[in-house]
Amino acid sequence: MDAEIKRKWVEALRSGKYEQCKGHLRQNDAFCCIGVLGAIQHINFESLRLDTSRLPKHYGAGLEISKQMQLASMNDEGTSFVKIADYIEEHL
Repeated sequence: MDAEIKRKWVEALRSGKYEQCKGHLRQNDAFCCIGVLGAIQHINFESLRLDTSRLPKHYGAGLEISKQMQLASMNDEGTSFVKIADYIEEHL
């Protein structure tokens, strides 16, 4: 995974600026952890299916689809953004 994007992503997840949602990349003004990854890259959510839990490869910053799905599952199971950020730092 791209180190600079990873740093920004972890920082964004811990910032408290993003409301967390489940089952969607973005739902109104809330995001899943993968949606936050897209938001920090300024993707156009209007052009994506928002009822998915993964980003197109070119927005994944080198993060494999299987890892995106694992993190999305953690998010949808209720793991906080802070705990997800800790996991990303330790394992990606």
